[in-house]
Order: sequence, then C-alpha cells, then structure tokens
Amino acid sequence: MALGRAETAQLRQQLQALEGPIKIDYFHQSKRQVLVPGRPERPSCELAIELYTELAELSDKITLNVYEREDQPELAAKRDAQDVPCAVVRGELNRPLRMYGVPNGHLFVAFVRAIVLASTRAGKPSAQMKRVLGKLRRPTRLRLFGAAGDPNSGQAALMCWATALLSPKLQTDVLAIEEFAPLAQRAGVAALPTVLIDDQFPVAGIVDPIELAQYVGLVQARPNRARLNPPQPQPGSLAGWRPPPTPQQRREPTPADPIAQAAGRAREAAVTPEGMRRTAGGLIIPDR
Repeated sequence: MALGRAETAQLRQQLQALEGPIKIDYFHQSKRQVLVPGRPERPSCELAIELYTELAELSDKITLNVYEREDQPELAAKRDAQDVPCAVVRGELNRPLRMYGVPNGHLFVAFVRAIVLASTRAGKPSAQMKRVLGKLRRPTRLRLFGAAGDPNSGQAALMCWATALLSPKLQTDVLAIEEFAPLAQRAGVAALPTVLIDDQFPVAGIVDPIELAQYVGLVQARPNRARLNPPQPQPGSLAGWRPPPTPQQRREPTPADPIAQAAGRAREAAVTPEGMRRTAGGLIIPDR
C-alpha cells in the first residue's frame, strides 16, 4: 500500500471537493525479468501504480485507466506520454495535466490540488490574464522540474498546472527531478524549481502567473529578446541544483533504503526531507 490509513482519510476528505469527473490515464512499464537494451528500468512505476490505484478508489468521480506504454504506442503518442511513469489528468475542460515520476512530497500536495481544479469549470482567468493568453499564437509546452522536498517546487507545479487549465495553448508537464535527473542535466537545469518553455527557455524560481504567460508570448513573438530577458523569480523561491553523482563517482556504496526493501523495492537510499515522512509503501508526504 502506498498510502496509510491517516493519509487515506485525509485524501478522501480533500477529494470531496471534486465537482466533475476526472480521468487519469496512467502509462506504466512493468518490471521485466530480462533487461532490454535501450530500455531503462523504471522501478518507480511500482509505487506509482499503487498510488494512482489507491487514489482512484477514494472517489467515484475518478476513473483510472492503466496502460503499458510499450503496448499502446499510438495512445501514448495521442496523450503525449513521452516516458514512464506518466499520469495524464483530464477534467471538465479536457485539458491534460501530466505528471512524470511519482508525485512525492510537495509535488503530491500540488497534484491533488490540481486534480480538484481540473474537476471544475468555474475557474476563469482575470481580465488581464485573458488578454495575455489571447495573444498566444501557438501551443506551447511548459516543462517543470521540481523536487519532492522543495515547497517552492510544489507551489510552482500547481501554478503551472492551474495556468494550463486557463488556455488550450498551454500544456504543462511536471517532472520529479529525483527520477529524471539525467534529462534535467541535459536541459541545463541548475536551480529548482525550473520551468522550460518549449525545452529551450528556462525560467527559474516562482514567477507571477501573468508574468509567466507574458514571457511565453515574448518567446513566441521575439525569441532572441526573450532569451535575454527572463522574468525575475520571487525572492527566496529558488535553490541551486546539481545532478547526483554517478555510481562510478561514488567512493562508497550507497546503502539500501530499509523501508523500500521492506516494501519489496530495491531503491537507493534517500534522506527524508525535513517536514516530511515516509509511508510504509515508500511514499513521501508532508508530516501533519
């Protein structure tokens, strides 16, 4: 079980705020007995499928569909699920919100709140935001890298998901950097949280949603100018990030996480962030 009794009760109460139906298309990769060249293992899929299954059982308004990504390439392409584990959430407006990796810690809090937002049609942009979004010329992807133990990452993820719900021209992917560190390194991520606009224009830290939307418009209209004038983050909203060392760079072997081992998962040890705790299933959640 990914969730314990206390977390289940708390989530059930939060999900009572759902107004309309929610669909979660979860793209999975089952563990194979034989390693396949070019197919990296995704051990976090085991925890992800447990979490989404238990989450869907907490509300009759949530419908969960589970797919093996390798067996459903056309559907994965249609839902734009580029890797696993990937959850694609669609609500009343049918505007997809994607979560890559297990939504742990502050990302889990943001994910649940985003589901509630997606279940309603009530959210409307302000007059200023509506004008800004109306100027967007084409669809644009916002790809946010965040960490479970970083509260700013959770806030930035929710902000990006909420903004994507306001316009069909914005799509937001949130990636748990603990699971996609190589991708973040190749993208040049040096701080958390970081949003990549069209995978080329980084915005570090938390910025006002209207400023972010204005910057997307600038990227579309004048990319050279946009590269020189990224929006300024809110003070104290970002922290430096460096990719973890590779196994060859480690001087000593990393001990296995005993909680993960007890749950039948061989994962590297990870320090539980301050203000967080691990469930018996290995999920990191706020310690309330």
